[in-house]
Amino acid sequence: MKVLVVGATGNIGRKTVDETLKAGHEVTAFSRSSRGFAPTPGLMLHKGDVRNTDDLYAAMPGHDAVILTFGAPLNRDTILKPTDICEVGTRNVVAAMRDDGVTRLIAMTSIGAGFSKGRGRWPFRNIIARSLLRNILADRTAQEQVVTASGLPEWVIVQPAELTDGPRSTDLRHMTGFDGQPQPATVSRASVAAFLAFMATDKTYDSGSVLISD
Repeated sequence: MKVLVVGATGNIGRKTVDETLKAGHEVTAFSRSSRGFAPTPGLMLHKGDVRNTDDLYAAMPGHDAVILTFGAPLNRDTILKPTDICEVGTRNVVAAMRDDGVTRLIAMTSIGAGFSKGRGRWPFRNIIARSLLRNILADRTAQEQVVTASGLPEWVIVQPAELTDGPRSTDLRHMTGFDGQPQPATVSRASVAAFLAFMATDKTYDSGSVLISD
């Protein structure tokens, strides 16, 4: 399988590239910079920007699936002003996929967007999500709406809980609802990357959202 990882140089994106290669797939790492990638069998690099449709149309041909790992950084601008990088970038990706006949999309968003709004540990859901991440989560929710309305035959939305730099876990909770469940807590970036790579072929949660948490 040939997989395009969009946002490949981010903290999760780079790990997702590694995990997807380990799973035996060929990978194209799409990002604004190709620095930091060593020559690796099965890995191709494609420099581009998700806001530039020409870049995505050039990168898309020949792939079987796309994994989205990009997002807006948490900084002064995104705290104080709306951002739309996830919504616009995902709309551009979907357009390129539809044009080239690529059918499978795995979109990483975030806890606090879409169906998990108001979920998480008390500080996250009552303080962080409502203030520091308010604009980012609005963009993530808009991104999810683009995915669900995409018309693509195969798609899944993956929402990580609060991110940590811990080791990969083999015992994650996969949450598609919250009745009777403890609140989502944290999940390591390594665990998220492994799950995203697994979703390249696993269709258990297709046409819906799944939140992953320790």
